[in-house]
Amino acid sequence: MKILFYYNSVYHAGIAQLSSFLKFHGHTTELLFDPAIGSNHYINLPFLNTFISKKLLIEKAKRFNPDLVAFSFVTNQFQDVIEIGKLLKMELKVPFIAGGIHPTILPDEVIKEDWLDILCIGEGEEALLELANNLEQKKDISNIQNLWVKNNDGTITKNPLRPLIKDLDTLPFCDMELFDKYGLIYSRIDIFTGRGCMNSCSFCINSFKNKLFQSKQFLRRRSVDNVIEEMILIEKKYNPRQYRFLDDTFAYDSNWLKNFAREYSMKINKPYRCTVHPGIATPEIIELLGKSNCKSVTMGFQSASPRIRSEIMNRHYSNEKVADIACCMKKNKIKLSIDLIFGMPTETPLEMWETLDICDKIDITSITPSFFYPFPNTTLTNYCLEHNFINQQTYQKIIKGVGSYHTTFLLDHPYRDEVMKFQAVIAMYNKVPLFLKKFLRRILKWKYGRTHRLFHFLSVPFNEFYEFRRRILMIPFSLIKTRRVLMKKD
Repeated sequence: MKILFYYNSVYHAGIAQLSSFLKFHGHTTELLFDPAIGSNHYINLPFLNTFISKKLLIEKAKRFNPDLVAFSFVTNQFQDVIEIGKLLKMELKVPFIAGGIHPTILPDEVIKEDWLDILCIGEGEEALLELANNLEQKKDISNIQNLWVKNNDGTITKNPLRPLIKDLDTLPFCDMELFDKYGLIYSRIDIFTGRGCMNSCSFCINSFKNKLFQSKQFLRRRSVDNVIEEMILIEKKYNPRQYRFLDDTFAYDSNWLKNFAREYSMKINKPYRCTVHPGIATPEIIELLGKSNCKSVTMGFQSASPRIRSEIMNRHYSNEKVADIACCMKKNKIKLSIDLIFGMPTETPLEMWETLDICDKIDITSITPSFFYPFPNTTLTNYCLEHNFINQQTYQKIIKGVGSYHTTFLLDHPYRDEVMKFQAVIAMYNKVPLFLKKFLRRILKWKYGRTHRLFHFLSVPFNEFYEFRRRILMIPFSLIKTRRVLMKKD
């Protein structure tokens, strides 16, 4: 059975995992990749997408001649998926399946797409394997758990969820070769050590997934030995300069981390980056990160307003705790990057100033500010609908994935202009010397206009500069290799 995955943007560990699982069970997989550099969710420059034409993508798909086409996507990728899905469906008369975060949280909407035949909710490995096996053996596919299947009479069979995979060590290691040929396995390699999140932040899709899987063990983790075994193989094959752990919260289990720090230091010992939640970052955990060669941590601070954090975001920690974490990070020689969100419902200009002021009190390497984007079916989006921060016309745009949390503010907010100004300025404010900070403070008091829009553009490199530089350096490399792969006659 030949399965063709489509993805755009960057490396996707989920697809790499699905591919390795299918290959392990005897199927053949291929990736149809579009760098989509003009739709990067930081600055939208659609004309850049012409470097890789849809014609090249379609011709590559036709040459592979798949038996099944699979898509995995988040909300803000839905527009691109719809476009390529329709084009591919005109050329490939095989079943199309969609999975990932957006299909999981909005299955009733996604399944309406006329080019789509099957939808997967939740984890895809076992469901996709069963689908591939049944298609290959010409068996019925309508009763596979996790799948919604369109029937010939127009009805949809909505099957129940299957149990989550309890032992992640049973999964084969990610199929990085699938992405390597497109130039996406670069100097840093991204790895998951687990699945799920212990938090239920109101603005995050995990607040929905926690409810969806509430009777199951949603938070699971691979053993340290399993993670290290994969990394040893990666070292031999790719020899990266550093790693990034993609877990929603990497450092939450001190016992696991102690074992990891010991094994990683002995067998890998390359710099790495990870995420930490302020509510559970203890001095012990930070010290373990430092000892194991962690060089940079991303932490979701989100807002300096205690009211916004606790009452609106469902995040519970103090500004003093964050300041202590920052000091501890510096002591352990770890760079601290924080995420901020502006435009929360009921947020006031005074609370936005609180968030700006915190930059002068905490030692922060970089800031990545975003707008509050009301992802469907999250707790906070439902609140916004109930309290008229979002009308139905706007919600239809959200369902289709219009915009992104770095480029688009969709709420009907009483302080919209203030939201736009602070999001545009704060990343740069954190990096400039004192005399320029005074200038930026004055700009924040001006009426919103072209100057602030210019700052929104200019501030992009300040949004975690390392990531910006890495993306810029990867673009020509990825474009060249992608064109080579797409034009190669298989």
